[in-house]
Amino acid sequence: MEKNKQIKNEEPIITSDDIFVILNEYRIGKKPLAKLLGWGETTIIRYIDGDIPTSEYSNKLRTLLNNPVYYLKILNQNKDKLTGVAYRKSKNAVLNKLMGSKLDVVAQYIVNITEGQICASAVQAMLYYTQGFSLAIYDVELFEEDYIISEENMPYPKIYKNMISKGISPLDIGEEALSSREKELIQGVVEVFNWYGPKALKAILSYEKIALKVSKDKFNNNIISKDTLKDYFKDIIEQYNINSIVKIAGYTDQRMFQIKSLIR
Repeated sequence: MEKNKQIKNEEPIITSDDIFVILNEYRIGKKPLAKLLGWGETTIIRYIDGDIPTSEYSNKLRTLLNNPVYYLKILNQNKDKLTGVAYRKSKNAVLNKLMGSKLDVVAQYIVNITEGQICASAVQAMLYYTQGFSLAIYDVELFEEDYIISEENMPYPKIYKNMISKGISPLDIGEEALSSREKELIQGVVEVFNWYGPKALKAILSYEKIALKVSKDKFNNNIISKDTLKDYFKDIIEQYNINSIVKIAGYTDQRMFQIKSLIR
């Protein structure tokens, strides 16, 4: 009975169509992909022609299909098995897939700054503050997405869920992905807020969320719009006399003091 249950729960063998998706999305050839995986160079060709892969090989290919971060790790670990042109072409393809929006880029840059030593909820707080201070100080959004009111109480739930399911690790996203001013802002926010643990950051988010007006987006989601964030953070920079990134620290210290006073 247990044996039948185990077989029933196994992943189905990957199809040739799925393998073609890997080849196309990651811009990698059949022989180069086999080399990356340490297989015989005709292995992928045989699977496409109708040979059935073993469960072990099928699961490996399915992981590549479903997890671009894993593919990028394999690509970087075995790049010496490819030509320079093939490596760069595939790397650009997987990064384009991973960094589908500016929000993805900013989130990954936060992870890179902390060398991956950060949790998914802390990244959410950093995203919130980088967006808020960008709107208030520079009058420009850092990324397009609005703050969504979600069950997880995380402002950018798609990023949060991806990090929970696929893990957090530094990735080389390229120096051109962000402007110098954007990098300076993100670095400044991370430097200030990274002193606080996840619980403290969650407490700040919860405290401030009460003061933010909730509205609806075009998909009928409950959101805190960028206009609302901008007005709120404009008040913050005026109240705390923040005219540069380095002065953000004074705000966080006072905000934490206010929260601690309420708890006592």
